[in-house]
Amino acid sequence: MNYQVNTSMTKILEGSSFSIHNNPKKLIIMLHGYGDNADNFIHLARPIDIEDWGAYYKSLNAPNSLPNYSTGYQWFNLYPNGIYISEAGSEEINLIKKEVKDSVLQIEYTIKSYIKKLNISLIDCIVIGFSQGGMIAFELCKHMQDQLGALGILSGRIMNDVNIANTYLLKTPIFISHGDNDEVLPISNFNNSVQYLQRNKCNFESHIIEGDTHTISPNTINLLQKFIKKNL
Repeated sequence: MNYQVNTSMTKILEGSSFSIHNNPKKLIIMLHGYGDNADNFIHLARPIDIEDWGAYYKSLNAPNSLPNYSTGYQWFNLYPNGIYISEAGSEEINLIKKEVKDSVLQIEYTIKSYIKKLNISLIDCIVIGFSQGGMIAFELCKHMQDQLGALGILSGRIMNDVNIANTYLLKTPIFISHGDNDEVLPISNFNNSVQYLQRNKCNFESHIIEGDTHTISPNTINLLQKFIKKNL
């Protein structure tokens, strides 16, 4: 499905940034997990960054805040109509699809605003998402009608098994990693996602991080750095 951007309904997402460069040549977009926020997630930029990349990091807040939790945000509701996502019916699934679509369009609009500001191209942009942020990062890349530089899915999953028709996504380098002791999204989510990527002949590398729970460990950062270096 292709989403048309209606700029009257779309806004630049707020967030936090990090860069040691006055004239960065690469943009790395960071999408936090469920209940987290941009201020907290941007702290990963410094340990990930390598100076000669010339990167500008932008961590975005998801467009929807969590009820009764003013500092937490979500890319889509895990409890549509008060029903947990795994038990959702058709009405709830449609609500989730709408929120995913809205989030994708706002991330796309934000990215295009920043690449224009930095005077770079989409191929100079890498999108990294953790957990729910990894899910929405893949949905974004599936939607984009141009190729991003690379995509990182950390401790997340791919949300559906529809065959990929987007040739830009098929060419985009993908990094996917998961802790084998993840208690939030069990490793089966990773295995299913890898099988999906294999079936669609995607350009990807996958890593199981032994001993890791639902987190981004130094081992993950080290592997991610190598991946980014290869694809900048």
